[in-house]
Amino acid sequence: MSLASAPPLAPAAGSVSSARCYALAWAGSLLGLLPGLAWVGDIAGLALLGFLLLEFPRQRAYARAVLIGFSAAGLGGIAFAHRGGADAVGLFLAGWRRGAMYAAFYFALSALRDAAETSRLVRACGRHLVSQPPGRRYAALAAGGHLFGIILSYGAIDLLGAMVTRANAAAGVATPRARRMLMAVFRGFCVMNCWSPLNVMTAVVATAVPAAPMRLLLPAGFVVAMAMMAVGWAEDRLRWRHRPEPVPAAPPVGGWAIHLRLVALVGLVMALAEAAGALLGIGLVSAVTLVVPAVALGWVGVQARGAVRLGGQAVPLPALLARRAQRFAARSPAFRAEATVLGASGFMGVALGGALSGAGLAPWLGGVPPLAIPLGVPLLLMLTGQIGLNPIAVVALIGAAIPAPAALGVPPVALAFACMLGWGLAVGVTPMSASAITTARWLRVSPWRVSTVWNAGYGAASLLLAWAAIGGLLAVRAMFIGG
Repeated sequence: MSLASAPPLAPAAGSVSSARCYALAWAGSLLGLLPGLAWVGDIAGLALLGFLLLEFPRQRAYARAVLIGFSAAGLGGIAFAHRGGADAVGLFLAGWRRGAMYAAFYFALSALRDAAETSRLVRACGRHLVSQPPGRRYAALAAGGHLFGIILSYGAIDLLGAMVTRANAAAGVATPRARRMLMAVFRGFCVMNCWSPLNVMTAVVATAVPAAPMRLLLPAGFVVAMAMMAVGWAEDRLRWRHRPEPVPAAPPVGGWAIHLRLVALVGLVMALAEAAGALLGIGLVSAVTLVVPAVALGWVGVQARGAVRLGGQAVPLPALLARRAQRFAARSPAFRAEATVLGASGFMGVALGGALSGAGLAPWLGGVPPLAIPLGVPLLLMLTGQIGLNPIAVVALIGAAIPAPAALGVPPVALAFACMLGWGLAVGVTPMSASAITTARWLRVSPWRVSTVWNAGYGAASLLLAWAAIGGLLAVRAMFIGG
């Protein structure tokens, strides 16, 4: 669909109010950061709660269970904390304020994804990746899943999955090639979760381990993610070494330089977020929440060059941008499932943290070797993913249980790094993730086969790599800081 022909989506019955609530949660989360306006953050939290309640009848069973279960756990924590003298109302508002911040971050990222959906550049980049010859196809598609995942989230798998399916159908090739191509996309996407600042992982880890220097950890996570992609490439070559593919007669469509514009777009978002954070004195997550919608609107404006005619009539660019903004706002109730997991996890983490003592579970973890805690986090995330627990909830609970990791001899930087790497590993091995479900749909197999069966060896090797990276980080820290 071209930009000019994209009409505003008609909101579903009853969703206009919920769309306004979600927009208020985004705006209120940002305004609440200003001096003297902290109370606006409480309004944002209540607005998100209103959004979730309004959308509850349209939720799937899983999302309903998450909202009910996590809310009940949080309310139980508040009741327990109140018996100890805590302010129940204040804790309730603080919990939903945290949930609104998470959901606002996703709202902002969805604006960038919305802009990418009508980008000819994104589709041209996808066609170039899919047309690569066998020798470099895996690496190209893994890199594409990684880069597109930063911009499109799991929509990257749908975009490249459609292209892979069409390319293989046109070539009349067997299923194994489609499996190799889509597993490359899937793995590249999953490890993006180890480091991307345009990912909910960053928001959740930054609040779960607030003492961790996320700006320093994100580049380290990128290096480990690249190493995990190399592990995936090696596993693919070993697995399929006896099934060589013929080199296609047609050359790749386009050149590698076309991808530089997408890389520049991601770099622009990061640079603007850093500038906004420095100028306004806000954290990286809040800065990203602020600047991404503006970048998305600017991208739509770039796409609109030469396409400002609707129904045969010229349309001013501001009117076209307003039309696109209305279209996005009308779509926001469709984010109900993601907002539920994010918002309810944030609420539960704060509420249960309030029920614990200031030391969290430190009195019960005192006998655990300090190194075992960060090394155990990736394994915990992978195992809980097998039973459907989202990393958002697990990391939020880790933050509540270990509010002061240094008290256990664990540097906050190590705990946060373990959460980051474990998040990427968990997404790759859980059959409950949207990325596994989407990949399985294109391959016409079960999500369990894609994640747990086909990714078992790769996941185990990547876990060893993550452990080595965590140990290396601790060694470097001891070298420069001591202890």
